[in-house]
Amino acid sequence: MDGNQQVLPLAFAIVDEETYPSWKWFLQQLSRYVRRGRRGMCLISDRHGGLIKAVREGPDFASPHGVHRYCLRHVCSNFNSIIKNVVLKDLCWQADSEYQLRKFNRIMEEIKKQSVKAFAYLDQINKEKWTASHDGGWRCGILTTNMSECINGVLKGARRLPVSALVEITLERTVHCFRVQAIKGQKMLQNNQLWTDFACKMFISWQQKAVEHTVTKYSHVQQSASVVTRRQNGHWMNTHVVKIANRECSCGKWNQFGIPCSHAQKVCGAYNISAWLRIIMI
Repeated sequence: MDGNQQVLPLAFAIVDEETYPSWKWFLQQLSRYVRRGRRGMCLISDRHGGLIKAVREGPDFASPHGVHRYCLRHVCSNFNSIIKNVVLKDLCWQADSEYQLRKFNRIMEEIKKQSVKAFAYLDQINKEKWTASHDGGWRCGILTTNMSECINGVLKGARRLPVSALVEITLERTVHCFRVQAIKGQKMLQNNQLWTDFACKMFISWQQKAVEHTVTKYSHVQQSASVVTRRQNGHWMNTHVVKIANRECSCGKWNQFGIPCSHAQKVCGAYNISAWLRIIMI
């Protein structure tokens, strides 16, 4: 994914089927030609047995080189195939996609209250793999593999072609996508736009929410503060701790997206610091 939350295709592979040997080979090629010693790569996938085994046996997606995360849509689908309860499936998705640990725990307690079996199923999965609240910022806000499915649209009609024709049309359509994105990038630069459209849109959205917040409990030495939010009906709600130097907020969104959340922007304003310059993704 690029800084505009759009797919940036780097590698394709043609294999006979999804198996452990084919996934192992693909990950080896990915390491050799794409990762090339870089750290910080996050692999998001379904829970295919062959892929999980291949990931476990290789060093590329284990700390400190990178991490492996599960697609939340697949987690919920697998969950529902066993639990078979629409209400619990919705709660599963809420737990998956919640960035705040406090809210995640509350949702999990509700799941446990409704079904011990459902709670036990989710609890046995490594939380770093499937929850936004325990992710540590690796996903950059990407919770599912849905975006990668758009590549299927780009390559529509090519799969049943002979291999040589398949490779040729894949290259042609991928190059076209790169050209389109390059033109967009050039326009941003010509307009002196520092950040991507995605980053700007999210920043402004959170900037509007920051108006309703109040900053309390300053710590000038650590450049941190507590921020109190409130509901639309005027009742005071939650408190979040923002640490500007560490670029983090207890709500989890700054760490996840790299963009100062509404709480962080409020604290930056209190310290007369530009929140725009605290964006850490381009």
